Amino acid sequence: MWPPPLNQPLCLPKIFVYPDDPRMGPFQMGNATVGTAYIAETILLRQLRDPTSAVHRTYVTTNPEEADFFFIPFRGSAYLTYCWFHEGREKKECEAEADVEYVRRMMDHIENDHPYWKRSQGKDHIMIHPMDMTALYYKDRRRFQNATFLTTIGDRRHVAVERRQTRRYHDITIPSATAILDIAKVSPLDYVGPRGHPRQHIGRDIFVIFAGIYRDVKRTDQYSSGIRALLNEGIDKLPGYMITKGWQYEEYAQLLARSKYGLSPQGWTLDTTRVWEYIAFGVVPVIIADGIIMPFEDDIDWDSFTVRIRRADAHRLDQILRSITPEEYERKRQALWEHGRQVLLTRDAWHLIVRQLCRMRDDLVGMKTIPGGKHVSLSLTNATIQTTRFP
Repeated sequence: MWPPPLNQPLCLPKIFVYPDDPRMGPFQMGNATVGTAYIAETILLRQLRDPTSAVHRTYVTTNPEEADFFFIPFRGSAYLTYCWFHEGREKKECEAEADVEYVRRMMDHIENDHPYWKRSQGKDHIMIHPMDMTALYYKDRRRFQNATFLTTIGDRRHVAVERRQTRRYHDITIPSATAILDIAKVSPLDYVGPRGHPRQHIGRDIFVIFAGIYRDVKRTDQYSSGIRALLNEGIDKLPGYMITKGWQYEEYAQLLARSKYGLSPQGWTLDTTRVWEYIAFGVVPVIIADGIIMPFEDDIDWDSFTVRIRRADAHRLDQILRSITPEEYERKRQALWEHGRQVLLTRDAWHLIVRQLCRMRDDLVGMKTIPGGKHVSLSLTNATIQTTRFP
């Protein structure tokens, strides 16, 4: 059945979250973070640790002996961004320090103070790498290579840039945090109604929207594989298109509420945070990123609420979008509003992550695994992350 019924879980695993090690120092024990779009690790960790959350009540155990998976509270992106932006230090200096002061200390704690990593060689462990180069910032990454990575970058290309190819059935692609939603805390429902229509405007009168780098991009550039160069060759001047470097949050939110389609061409990586901004405001994403692995694509019918355009056809962008009938657009918009928003980081992310973990259970050979026949009907209202952002 496609898409599969998400209210019927594949299994109900228990996840043990390692406690923070006081020897890691004030950074790990505190809440030091920087306002960047790399805060997925902080958001998902808080959801697991919040005893009042449905995620915690459904999946978390405090008894490691009954755990099926072990979550490492790795906050590498917070460590690096704090070093880069708050302390103003050089990139290479921060990365070298992260290896010694953070990665090694963290993995020494996991490997030596607890028996569970060695028992499975880390194959039932989970950690988050939400930055562009995933785990490649750390020279000591071999120590945690066996763990399942939750990464915002899903790249199935055989020749992935800088060896970032995703291990398709080992890692899990997750949504990214975004500045407008997770840092500025803008609520889409202040701008769109409960059915996804603009509150302060009649209809969506902007045909296509995009905010980001494009003016200095050349067709031969590695950045975006040259795709964004097309925007500066006349597409940004087409009727109904609003394309610029960016807007202030308030204005951007108002424009998103009025937009039909949102461009999501690749940048340095295939994934961009714009997808999640579009989904939150009911804008149909137009994805131009050959080889991208979308989050939870084994469960979510992305084609029902997005438009995919291959790089070779990007020059036909306007023709392709204009050929979509009003009826087809409305079907995509409704599917986006009713189902697509489930993939947002603060909605059903952990519920969908767990479904992927369930599919991996047969790989956990020789260790405690989830009973294959464990299939319990679970209401989404009891399993989803509670949030006030959406109804």
